[in-house]
Amino acid sequence: MAVDMKIRRAAKGISTILVFAAGSALVLWAAARPNPSSGETAPPPADLSGYTLPLKSTPSKIDSPLRRLIQTETAAVRTVVEIRDDGRRLPSPDDTRFFVRRIEELGGTVERTSGRLIQALLPPESIAFLAMSPGISRLRLPSLPQPAAVLSEGVARSGAYSWFDLPSYRSTANPVKIAVLDLGFSGYAALIGGELPAGIIVRSFRADEDPEAGLVHGTACAEIVHDMAPDALLYLVNFQTDVELGAAVDYLIAENVDVISCSLVWPGAGAGDGTGPICEIVKRCAARGILWVNAAGDDALSHWQADFTDANNDSFQDFASGDEILQWAVAAGGETRAVLTWDDWGEWNGSSYDAPTRDFDLLLWRWTGAAWELLEFCDDWQTGEAGQKPLEQTSLWKTGKATYYGISILKWNAAGAPRLRLIVQGNAEAVEYAVPGGSLGIPADAPGAVAVGATDFETDVLQAWSSRGPTADGRIKPDLTAFSRVSTAVLGPRAFSGTSAAAPHVAGALGLLMAKTPFAPGQLRTILEERAKDLGEIGPDNLFGRGRLNLYKKTGS
Repeated sequence: MAVDMKIRRAAKGISTILVFAAGSALVLWAAARPNPSSGETAPPPADLSGYTLPLKSTPSKIDSPLRRLIQTETAAVRTVVEIRDDGRRLPSPDDTRFFVRRIEELGGTVERTSGRLIQALLPPESIAFLAMSPGISRLRLPSLPQPAAVLSEGVARSGAYSWFDLPSYRSTANPVKIAVLDLGFSGYAALIGGELPAGIIVRSFRADEDPEAGLVHGTACAEIVHDMAPDALLYLVNFQTDVELGAAVDYLIAENVDVISCSLVWPGAGAGDGTGPICEIVKRCAARGILWVNAAGDDALSHWQADFTDANNDSFQDFASGDEILQWAVAAGGETRAVLTWDDWGEWNGSSYDAPTRDFDLLLWRWTGAAWELLEFCDDWQTGEAGQKPLEQTSLWKTGKATYYGISILKWNAAGAPRLRLIVQGNAEAVEYAVPGGSLGIPADAPGAVAVGATDFETDVLQAWSSRGPTADGRIKPDLTAFSRVSTAVLGPRAFSGTSAAAPHVAGALGLLMAKTPFAPGQLRTILEERAKDLGEIGPDNLFGRGRLNLYKKTGS
């Protein structure tokens, strides 16, 4: 039902705590409509005109997900401290040592440092005190990547077999080195000497130094790399946070690896134009001659983007006429979160972006069966202060039963109609009003990254969820596609799908060519692009890139 009052704007300096109890939740009532795909009741379109907003929080250096967490958390919280950018490429060692001492004085434990970032376990009550330090621009939760989703069938389909018996340009004392960067390699030890080669090098940069971490994703990727490049020396390197990623890559550069295979993406970690902290890591590797192969991501059906539109002037984004809540379904026992960015990144100087001045907020709703219940109001400020980003993100929500979630985008203070981008993560089904174009994950947008989309290994049909370009600056991506729905020992027959499976095929192919030819890394990338089997439109396109991986001399295996 409509509420006869204007949207209430909070005065700056006033904070609020959202109450999530069902009896006091903020709701919007509306009639239901059927969901034709499942037969279950789905929420109707929602017009938020007249809705009374929660109060916006006090401006703070502490980002909103961390603020929400420390309101209830009593144990130490893993926090990333960002040292203020004063125009230097990197902070001085004295800057880092000063803040390490300050963190320790406040009862924290420093786990790792990387450039301007310090990762530490901090008592919740100490975080606000640390935020008062003028040399700190931001305190936030770590940026965590998401996975982009037996002999792999891709070995035969790609033509890799035709290269196995050729003489090698590398001696056994100087093998091609391929690193698999991932979150975990559960079960890898049992596969050594079989599906994985003897002599692999395993390193963990997690705070707990656990290379397995209960995750088989990296193990499956490593199996495919070994299938494609059986003579390569494999590095299995895992991490959990963006700070740990920086340390892991420093190690791989020192080890002189030749190829890095990464089947992970970081939603919201940059402008989508090949800039930002994660893309900067790829750039640093490219400068050292390391080929970085990255999954394009599996977000084509969970991505939405459009210019800000507000026909009824209520400050909420119109997803369609009369609909200001974008919804999606989550299965029982699933989890979900949403990440919003918009075009106000400014210039990237190799270390940080210009501070944004356009301010948008994000509201997360859950459908009760009869009403929309407000779960979370994500309200970081964007006022041109150092450390701020054109970014809002929800917490990770877990659901006991199958239900619908929804997102609203509020323009708090923004000139013009900037482009908005939304990614929904977790176990979400396709989002309402999905926009596959522009769904490419970060850092697949980096010019130095070989971005890989996913095609079915039997039919060459592009997988519907395979992320695609163009990039925010208009470049065609992905660069290639490769095989999905393939077999690995750790996952079983034809059970490894997604661009996560596709990327290690390309990484292995590059390693194979590196061993069997005298060509430089850039030339090897060109060889793969020129030999690719052209699919879709003639020539490069934003679905297949240059085409599907093909190592035969003539395209069209």
